[in-house]
Amino acid sequence: MQNVKKTSFLHEGLLLKILIFSTMLVLATLFTFTLFLGHILKELMEEQIGQRALAISKTISLIPEVIELVEQKDPDGKLSLMITSLQKSIDARFIVIGDQDSIRLTHPNQDLIGERMMGDDNDKALKEGLYYTSKATGTLGPSIRGKSPIFGKNGDIVGIVSVGYLEENVRKIITERHQQFLIYFYGAMILTVIMAFILSQKIKSSLLGYEPQEISRLFLEKEAILNAVKEAIIATNTEGEMTLCNEVAKSYFFLSETTKHPPLGLEKYLLTCKEMKDVTIEIHGEDYICNLSPISHEGKTIGMVASCRKKDEIDALVWELTRVKQYSERLREKKHEFSNLLHLISGYIQIGEYDKAIALISEDHLPDEKIIEQFQSVIHDPIVASIFIGKYYFAFEKGVKVILDENSSIQQSIDPSISKHLLTILGNIINNAIDAAKLSEKKEVILFATDIGNDLIFEIEDSGEGIDSTMNEKIFDKGFTTKGELHSGYGLFFVKSTLEWLGGFISFGKGNYGTIASIHIPKGGRND
Repeated sequence: MQNVKKTSFLHEGLLLKILIFSTMLVLATLFTFTLFLGHILKELMEEQIGQRALAISKTISLIPEVIELVEQKDPDGKLSLMITSLQKSIDARFIVIGDQDSIRLTHPNQDLIGERMMGDDNDKALKEGLYYTSKATGTLGPSIRGKSPIFGKNGDIVGIVSVGYLEENVRKIITERHQQFLIYFYGAMILTVIMAFILSQKIKSSLLGYEPQEISRLFLEKEAILNAVKEAIIATNTEGEMTLCNEVAKSYFFLSETTKHPPLGLEKYLLTCKEMKDVTIEIHGEDYICNLSPISHEGKTIGMVASCRKKDEIDALVWELTRVKQYSERLREKKHEFSNLLHLISGYIQIGEYDKAIALISEDHLPDEKIIEQFQSVIHDPIVASIFIGKYYFAFEKGVKVILDENSSIQQSIDPSISKHLLTILGNIINNAIDAAKLSEKKEVILFATDIGNDLIFEIEDSGEGIDSTMNEKIFDKGFTTKGELHSGYGLFFVKSTLEWLGGFISFGKGNYGTIASIHIPKGGRND
């Protein structure tokens, strides 16, 4: 598979995208906040300052000495001195006291005392006796004011107190508060960028360094690869829950999109989280050859993956390869045999023995066709008959004679669920018998088959030396062989496994000449 090229930082990578997105989000938030914060902060500060001015004006309007001096129109200027002293102790820009006609009795600018108060916002206090705040422009400029009426001893309104803060000073206070908030937000933006950088690095690390578009491509490639293989592939987490399966697995094990767990026969192996190679597992009544491997990340097992193939398919493939190898060997033997025959004919011609050369050319080297007819007349199952006839020719080429026992009889066709396995069973046993007989003096193999009773019975007897009793169990082990050949040692292993699957068995004993192999298979096939 082509390696995926890692995206650089400057090539629209995940890191850059997260940084850009985070920065834009913070800037948008900051801009929006700045836009509305000024307005909200301005209203809030004006309300607070107005309430403060109102509280101060109300307090002054209730001072008895102030009430008395206002009623007397402050003839000696004592009120002005008192208010000037009081103003120094508070932060108000001005404190103005007027009589019931809005004529100033006090003012920060002494020259304005005795003139009418400006702003036209005294009526509510002087006429209605209300306490309130207002915004107006006076001699000192636009200001926020707190207005309180002064009630005389008889309860009449005798004057007004106006405490004010200039809007210019209010704006300065708002600006200072605004700047403080901006400092916090700029700090938050820098912190967000740093956190975005760290987050993106963590995300990329969890994604094994791949960008999202690279992961999408890998996912598509994975799906294509999984569905291209002929094996069933299943992946699970450590709890045994299925995280992945290909179409072959769905077909083999009848899985659906909602299936959470693999087949029970396979799940118990997956839960071990141990590696297993070429293990035979029975799933839904059928044998599968499975390979199981743990999925590891940073030294920790995070799941398991299993690949399974039907044992029948593997057996057929192994048998096909074996037949190809045998066919190749037979071709080489025939080549040498034919070459020797040509040399012999050439020799007869060169010495003038023409009659012998012609007789050698005319000699029939094929087996007797009547023997083939005998096989077909006794064995009425086409699969068994084909196997026996094929092995007859194979043995003939090896110089071994195959004889069909006269008591053999198969009158009915064998159940397809059994007959499809007979090539593996009979083929391997007869091949071994031919190999053993080839090394003997008599060079014979006797075949017997019958379907009388509840079982199918096959007996294959060879004229070989027999099997050492110490090897009766070892011969069924995978890879065990006495031939010393590469890729041998699997035939009897497949035979025993297949017979166990069919509910049958095989035994070896001493025959009239060499070894006799007895095979018993229930006619009903496997009982699940």
